[in-house]
Amino acid sequence: MIHGKIGSDGPQYIVLLRLRRFYREMKRNLKKITAFILCMVLTVCAAFATNSGSINALAANQPYVEAEDFVGLKDAFADYFKIGVAMPAVDNWYNSDSTRTQSVKKIFNSLTTENEFKPDSNFNSSSETLYKAGNGGNGMLKFCDENGIKMRYHVLVWHSQINASIFGKDFKATSAGKVTNDANSTLDEDSLVDRDTLLDRLKTYIYGAMEYVYSNGYADTVYAFDVVNEAVDEGKDDGLRRSYWYKIIGPDFLYFAFLYAREAEMTYAKQYAADYGLDPAGDLSSITPKLFYNDYNEWFPARVNIIIDFTTKRVYNENQSVVKSFAIKEGGDGTMLGDGLIDGIGMQGHLSDTQNIDQYISALEKYNEAVGEVQITELDVGCTHHDENRWFYQAKFYYELFSRLVAAKESGVNLSSVTLWGLSDSMTWRSGDDPLVLNGDLSKKAAYDAMLLAAEKKEFTLTLADTMQNMADIEMTFEPYKEGSATVYYKPKTAGFYPRGTGHQPKLEMAPRVNHTPDAFIGYSVVCERAEQDATMMMEASKFSGKNVTFTAYVKTTDKVVRIGLETGETIPLKEVAAGDDEWHVISLNFDVPEGLNSVYVYFETDGNADLYVDDVSMIYTRDGEEPAPVVADENEGSSGTEVTDKSGSDDNTVTAAPNENSASDDASQNGTGSNASADNSKANDGNAADGNAGGSKDKSITRGAIAVAIVAALAGVVVYFLKKREKKQG
Repeated sequence: MIHGKIGSDGPQYIVLLRLRRFYREMKRNLKKITAFILCMVLTVCAAFATNSGSINALAANQPYVEAEDFVGLKDAFADYFKIGVAMPAVDNWYNSDSTRTQSVKKIFNSLTTENEFKPDSNFNSSSETLYKAGNGGNGMLKFCDENGIKMRYHVLVWHSQINASIFGKDFKATSAGKVTNDANSTLDEDSLVDRDTLLDRLKTYIYGAMEYVYSNGYADTVYAFDVVNEAVDEGKDDGLRRSYWYKIIGPDFLYFAFLYAREAEMTYAKQYAADYGLDPAGDLSSITPKLFYNDYNEWFPARVNIIIDFTTKRVYNENQSVVKSFAIKEGGDGTMLGDGLIDGIGMQGHLSDTQNIDQYISALEKYNEAVGEVQITELDVGCTHHDENRWFYQAKFYYELFSRLVAAKESGVNLSSVTLWGLSDSMTWRSGDDPLVLNGDLSKKAAYDAMLLAAEKKEFTLTLADTMQNMADIEMTFEPYKEGSATVYYKPKTAGFYPRGTGHQPKLEMAPRVNHTPDAFIGYSVVCERAEQDATMMMEASKFSGKNVTFTAYVKTTDKVVRIGLETGETIPLKEVAAGDDEWHVISLNFDVPEGLNSVYVYFETDGNADLYVDDVSMIYTRDGEEPAPVVADENEGSSGTEVTDKSGSDDNTVTAAPNENSASDDASQNGTGSNASADNSKANDGNAADGNAGGSKDKSITRGAIAVAIVAALAGVVVYFLKKREKKQG
């Protein structure tokens, strides 16, 4: 502290003067200095960018594969039915030269908008017609019209994705006294309109949608309307969902929705016939789209019965006494089908590769017999396997399904179109299941080729090896690595690790700064956190079925023993090692993986319930004519006083894996491929890029140099700034 008066020529004065000048300089340049600091921070952070732990950034940077040399699915199935795709509106609908739109044009001849024609995208209470098409849907219709692609219009009436104001007095619905647009909320009854008002609004909206299609020249592009979507609830006495359409109007809202749709298209087909070069008094079928009811889980027997009942048997307009209309078929029986209001059933088709195809085809045949036309409207087939073998089983399912669909068509079933719900595995609502036939980069999956085989009625000759997208060794240190400009961080699932347990499930995470990897900048391992002994973990190894492999992993736990083995539906113990000293121990052995297995996992378990860490995992398969990779010795072997045991019982280094009924691992054998095995659902959207084994087969760790460069670059900017200021001052 400076005491007393400071003289103008004293050292204290000079110090204070310099401090004041420094303060003024800092104040004048505060924004610039702050910007430099922020730049430095962002530069460093960029090196560590994790994209929330996923690899979406990597997928986004992937170049797309051109479909120019593909055999289009539309061409392969031309003699049977249309092949469509559902897509969201994206900017490139206005640029038909983009790779995605080129793929659509090459592969498909039908398009469904994913959200752009759902009610909440087009309902407008200030419009006289209550309808105003958005730019997204309009652009997609224009694209279809210009490229000879037909469109399924999805959807006119739905309980979801509808603005709740359509149900409200003065177009204001309230929930707990507050205005809301959310139709999924509980709306105040005193804010709701009466039956007649809602029927009038329903009619106005449907007429508005229809007139938009006809007046803009798209009636020969749209070939089907989903008039009502997902009205079934098998838990209700009458099988119908208690939506606000139902609550206000009643179950006959279904009948009126189809009646208004039929009236509208008959009215506008005549009104606008000349615009399509047609005689209003002649055949207008080319501009009269089919009207469909659409639903999910449509192959469940209970739902099949409900849908057939309310579309073909339930009487809404007995003796045409409830309502009369020019659109009602003369002599109709008061049902939707008998009065000529419905043309077909839409089966959504969100399946998995273990779905009972017989049950699905049976439902298809029943709908066809009842109504006369069926379209599969939202098909995708989720993978139930985890490793590269998932492509084989998915391809086999697609082959078997489409073979049966072709056979059904040839037997007389009027199946007129099949639509895949998404273009690629990076454009799907089932991001963890890889359910479509194109990878995220738009390259073909094995499922695509399987569909072609089915169309050509050829034998399914694809093998597990044919469907492998990356038959490579596994070598993972779990350290972040660079892929192009993106930084990829592992997650347990992308590394191929899954929970395992019969009665309990562990929590799998990436553990920072707990690692075995030499010279790792951060240091990660996979940790199995659990409270019970049976909550363990397992690693995918299915692609090595039938091969000889050398497996190595470093493990760490305070439990005394770590065991590994194979989970194949049966438990096959392989080896156990001493632990308990909280040091890293290696488990390394060579063994033959049994052939012909649906799935193979390497499991890790201990004799207790302590956390278990795993790092530096490798699985090297023996190439033809080569010697197996060497087994690694444990430098800490025996340090805890527990004997290391080879469970094979052989004297050499190679284990022939076989089930052991007396293994302590048996308690955990029931969850090899079940639903609990998929508890960690953190996989990124792109199935091809997100394959953990593919990503880990060549680990590219981030080094200190990358961070140093980032820091030096930012500091250099600061130095240059002040040098320039000094030059300016001296000049």
